[in-house]
Formats: sequence, C-alpha cells, structure tokens
Amino acid sequence: MKSSGYIGKKKSTCLYLDKKIVGTAREMGMNFSKVSENALKEAIERLMGQKPEPGLESPAPPEGRDRDLNPGAGLHRPVG
Repeated sequence: MKSSGYIGKKKSTCLYLDKKIVGTAREMGMNFSKVSENALKEAIERLMGQKPEPGLESPAPPEGRDRDLNPGAGLHRPVG
C-alpha cells in the first residue's frame, strides 16, 4: 500500500531550534526537512574528508575558481 507524499525512506525526528531562526525560516517559506537533511549530509561529507558533489541542491562553483585569470598581474608590471 502506497501512502501519498511518501518519498524514499524517511525517519521522523525532533529538533530543538532557536525561535527566531524558526520564525525567519517560516517567513521565507523554507522546507525544514530538506534544509536539515542537506546540512547534515554536507557536514557528514566534510567530517569524513569528502568533497560535497555538486548537484541540484548546491550551486556550481564559480567559473575560473582556483585559477589565476590574470597571470600577468603576478609579474608586478607597472600599470598605465
């Protein structure tokens, strides 16, 4: 028997959070379950020494990151 709205294997849990944070998150229309799950997933990956995989939940890294897009700047040439 299928229950409506049930996706995957989920576990009900209880969180104790700051009232102001909860109020702000509700005003913004945030999905507490999804935000909590994503944050826990990223924390576990960091603690286990893995880089989080880019996906739909996380933004793509900026273009050219970790790469000098202006290598001439390192030559200390005068400007102008």
